[in-house]
Amino acid sequence: MTDLTKSTVRGSIAVTGGTGFIGSHLLTRLDARHQPTRALIRSKRNRTVRVPESTEIVSGSLQDRDAIRSLLNGAHTCIHLAGATTSVNANGFHKANVIGTHNMAACAAAAGVEHFICVSSQAARAPWISSYAASKAMSEAALQPFAAQMRITIIRPPAVIGPGDPMLAPMFDLIRAGWLPAPSEPKGKTRSFAVISVHDLVSQIIETIDATAAGESLLEPCSVASTNWTQIASTSGEVLDRKVRIIRTWPGLMKALGAGADGITTVTRRPLSLSLNKVRELLAVDWTYDQPVRNAMSLKEVFVACLGEQRS
Repeated sequence: MTDLTKSTVRGSIAVTGGTGFIGSHLLTRLDARHQPTRALIRSKRNRTVRVPESTEIVSGSLQDRDAIRSLLNGAHTCIHLAGATTSVNANGFHKANVIGTHNMAACAAAAGVEHFICVSSQAARAPWISSYAASKAMSEAALQPFAAQMRITIIRPPAVIGPGDPMLAPMFDLIRAGWLPAPSEPKGKTRSFAVISVHDLVSQIIETIDATAAGESLLEPCSVASTNWTQIASTSGEVLDRKVRIIRTWPGLMKALGAGADGITTVTRRPLSLSLNKVRELLAVDWTYDQPVRNAMSLKEVFVACLGEQRS
């Protein structure tokens, strides 16, 4: 079993998306292992960038090949987390997720990077569902031409849950107030989905970094292989020691809200977290996985981390 507290990798690790939800947790864990890291960060102008002091910052974007080359100089491993989860249109997803991934892989292969780890998304399993899902599937395909030049591992996490995620913060606030918004169930079926704690995902990434021999090129890790909105409400209520009631929303209304949000995005050119694409993803009936990671957190442990310790 890999010792996740000690680094076994020679050279530095290059990280994209280091200021994001997953990336910030990853850099913190790598810093605790005294692992040299270098992170590609978009311009720091007018914003505070929080990364460990030991992390070397390279300013640039996924479209800036000079910055990418600086990021990868001397790196043994590249962990590619950056990408778009919201966009004004499909072209935005394509530019960030497909072209950005291709740029990273091309530069990594040219720089002599030995292992390229791309953290993709479970949505890549169903590219027909949304523009985002299609872009993630295409971003994985964009890596294949470089498989002969470096080891490539694709990690497809399901819904990632943990403390400090700004996108899920409103949902956790509602849960603390005793409410859980969720789509209505289709007749005779239950919407089921896998989840992974950010802690378990970072552990999976680190295990993948440390692996000395090529293993599976596609990993689909999870903490909980299958859960549903009823279980989420019940577990949250147990953690908070209060009743958490589900607010069931008709799918037609969700689609209308998503379409309205798309209209606002088109006018303002500022993407919202709600969109018709996101609604289609939420309404899918089966987002389950098969096998949790080793020593996975339970659903209760995941929500204790997100909502606070259970009351005595």
